[in-house]
Amino acid sequence: IEKDYSSSFLKNALKHECLHNIITQKANACPMGVRLAWHSAGTYDKSDNTGGSNGATMRFAPEATDGANAGLGITRDLLRPVRAKFPQLSVSDIWV
Repeated sequence: IEKDYSSSFLKNALKHECLHNIITQKANACPMGVRLAWHSAGTYDKSDNTGGSNGATMRFAPEATDGANAGLGITRDLLRPVRAKFPQLSVSDIWV
């Protein structure tokens, strides 16, 4: 069954799952989540329509190992279970 992720119920379920994974008893990674979204979207180039969050290319070198993205692998790892729970969503959608 294909799920409609535009429904309020599923949007709220997704938000809950994301927050549950980045806010734990050990740490609150919300600031790093904002930074992940910002860095993944910040590479967009309007002149040639490249970059940005599309494809979640920050998972791979050279973006993953770029010094400006240091530490963002932690947040990517924290959000990996969300992707497993919501397979119809792209990694990019979950990040932003």
